[in-house]
Amino acid sequence: MPTFSYEVRQSTGQIATGTIEGEDQHAAVRALQAKGYFVIGVKPLRRQVRDLGGVSRNLLAPIFYPVNSKSLAIFFTSLKALLSAGMNVSEAMDSLSRQTSSPTLRLAAREMSEAAVQGRPMSSLLGRFPSAFDDTVTSILEAGEQSGLLTQAADRIAKHYDRIFQLEQSYRWQTFYPKILLIALIVIPTLPTLILGSVGAWLRQVLTLALPTLVIILTLWYGWRALRNIPAFSAGIDGAKLLVPWFGSLARRIAAARWARALATLLGAGVPVHRAMLAAAAASGNKSIEQSLVREAQGLLEGKTLTEVVVASRVVPPMAIDLLHAAEKSGSVEDALDKVAEYYESETDVGGKQTAVAVGAGIYLLVALLIGAVVVKFWKSYFAGISEFMP
Repeated sequence: MPTFSYEVRQSTGQIATGTIEGEDQHAAVRALQAKGYFVIGVKPLRRQVRDLGGVSRNLLAPIFYPVNSKSLAIFFTSLKALLSAGMNVSEAMDSLSRQTSSPTLRLAAREMSEAAVQGRPMSSLLGRFPSAFDDTVTSILEAGEQSGLLTQAADRIAKHYDRIFQLEQSYRWQTFYPKILLIALIVIPTLPTLILGSVGAWLRQVLTLALPTLVIILTLWYGWRALRNIPAFSAGIDGAKLLVPWFGSLARRIAAARWARALATLLGAGVPVHRAMLAAAAASGNKSIEQSLVREAQGLLEGKTLTEVVVASRVVPPMAIDLLHAAEKSGSVEDALDKVAEYYESETDVGGKQTAVAVGAGIYLLVALLIGAVVVKFWKSYFAGISEFMP
């Protein structure tokens, strides 16, 4: 039976959290209400180990069954089209399970189709596929199901991933040259072997250098992903990132853009502001910022305005606070949050390109120094050899 994490207000006024099992999210809410609690939020509890055809999803899916932003954009664009054509959720998901090329999305669509037949919401299953669906998708889809605007929610998610794909493509283009330089860092030291030795010896030397480097990179990458599943570690690392000059500002703007997008969608769907804040905080992608926003969100239940809560959190940039303050007075909070997201996404795009150029220049300098060292070493050994034959 699925397990859900919850946050409730007790009869004494105190906030309590915990986990509860239920057939679906609605059943969990009803069970909590039956105990006399005021339900603030209920969401699926992500499991750490999940089966994918006999293979652990959480451990192997990110490597052998990756789901990129392009696949997700196509998946939710197709979902929107199928729902708009009059299909119900079960039929739409059954169709997607046969169309998508991603094994993870195919299995997810199949399970969601079965869940829809049983009357269970799709959002209750997203936690079973952490390599595909993050908190942003869960929050937006849950809001769409609760408000009856599932088609609009799918469209919003599709646009979200389409934007991410465009940013990724831009970043790949900007980092193409630095990647070539990194390869040069491995190849350049082996050139004397190619010139003075044989091709076979040169290939063996290249493989000797490249294979350990590749193993180290893969080990560090996978170890990093495993450690990121530990909440305390994620919060510490995300908090440290915010303190790094330049990169900290970029990370804060990225988190602010994600938070603003999610909160605009949730509020537009009619989700209560406190619950929307909790879900949007999780969608920010930064555990440190999420904890700060969740801690101050209690003020919303005490009559504080959204602006006051955001100011108290001390994690949202000043421009977003100014826009939000004006929007609360005019009643256009959703539009203001969308505008905040657009601003910071644009700034993030520019900042990412500038970072790529700076990294490229740094690597270029390292390659230049390496080439200089190789040339000096070559000529030094050359003249040393000549001096042995000189009287």
